Amino acid sequence: MNRDHRAIERVLLITFALNLLATAAKLGVGIWTGALSLIADGLDTLFDGLSNVVGIAAVRKGSQPPDDDHPYGHRKFETLAALLIATLLFITAWELATGAIERLRDPHTPLVNLWSVLALTVGGAIQGCTGLWEMRRGRALGSEVLVADARHTIASLYVSFAVLFGLGLVWLGYAWADPLVALLVAAVIAKIGVETLLENIPALVDQATLDPATIAAVVADVAGVESFHRIRSRGATDDVAIDLHVRVDRRLSMQAANAIADEVRRRLLALPGVTDVTVHAEAQSGPESALEIQQAVALAVGEEGLSLHELWAQQTDGSIALHLHVGVDPNLSLAQAHGQVDRLESTIRSRLPQVAAVHSHIETASADVLPTARVSRGLQERIEAAVSLAAEAIPGLSDPHEIQVYQVEGQLFITAEALVDGALPVAAAHALSTELQRAVQSAVPNVGEVLVHLEPIP
Repeated sequence: MNRDHRAIERVLLITFALNLLATAAKLGVGIWTGALSLIADGLDTLFDGLSNVVGIAAVRKGSQPPDDDHPYGHRKFETLAALLIATLLFITAWELATGAIERLRDPHTPLVNLWSVLALTVGGAIQGCTGLWEMRRGRALGSEVLVADARHTIASLYVSFAVLFGLGLVWLGYAWADPLVALLVAAVIAKIGVETLLENIPALVDQATLDPATIAAVVADVAGVESFHRIRSRGATDDVAIDLHVRVDRRLSMQAANAIADEVRRRLLALPGVTDVTVHAEAQSGPESALEIQQAVALAVGEEGLSLHELWAQQTDGSIALHLHVGVDPNLSLAQAHGQVDRLESTIRSRLPQVAAVHSHIETASADVLPTARVSRGLQERIEAAVSLAAEAIPGLSDPHEIQVYQVEGQLFITAEALVDGALPVAAAHALSTELQRAVQSAVPNVGEVLVHLEPIP
């Protein structure tokens, strides 16, 4: 919303002139008659005028466009001015309260005459009409300075009625009514100050201006938005800034993702009072992003000085769980290894928000070169025959070759190669290699490890 700063200034100038007129009437007669309550009412009106001056200065500052030092503009200077008005209200309330208490301790009967009544009646009427007009204009122009100032001005009407009632009691012979009404005026002024603080502090501390559910309802209706998060809003009710993150299909081009973000921005700017919207477009994570997850996990594993043996990613109801086989230094104690893996899991969850759980199986990892030995020719031939026989029983496998047999720490280590159809999916090929491994392990005793490497048929 474009704010009419000149109109706000005109309202403040007119209000200031009317407040000075009411102040002259109340203070002049109050000092002449010695009525503390009437002087209090005059001081209240005087501070109304001073707050107008503060408001004018704040509006002029707040109307300046954004610059390098204030990239979000100078709007909060108006809010600061409203808080300064609240401070003036508290000071006035304190001075009135201390003066009234002193008068109660040392009673003094003020003069009550027709001029006192006229000063209160005319001054109260001026301020009452001025406050109602200023409040209406403040809401129409979206200015918290005008609204805060108008609230004080309107309250002065009720203060004048209270003072008039107190002076009536003084005229009847109850001198204590004058300082008592002054105390009442001080309490009213303090209450207005509290209301002004509560209304303006949220904008200064960046309290959420809009309900996130309101923003979410708008974003959810935009076609192409898969999900969204980190919804934030701040600022005055007529100068709201929103920023949020939206997730889109990761297969979309950058241009398409930006188009979706632009539509989100356009719809949010249509909300009342919203003047600035920042939308961060992100790729929606899903099962197809398993390779990215694996790369991120491998990086975290390497940073911890561990080794990654196996990784499975599973998605259930939109949540991803990871199952890892992690190799640790065999010289570590269980507590040390467990702590290292705990740090790894925390790192993974912080870097991959889409991962809800990480389950790790700790295994030993060794960088040592293990001593191996060749087996006898007879054992080599028997194992080659067993591998060939096992491969013949598995449809899709052919020509087992490059069969190597080693003895490692008392167990046999067998490697072999075989041919499969090159068009076969990797998952299906892996299943064939696993089947051959198990068949060889069942046929050959004392086998520690069997590795099968598959090649496409030429």
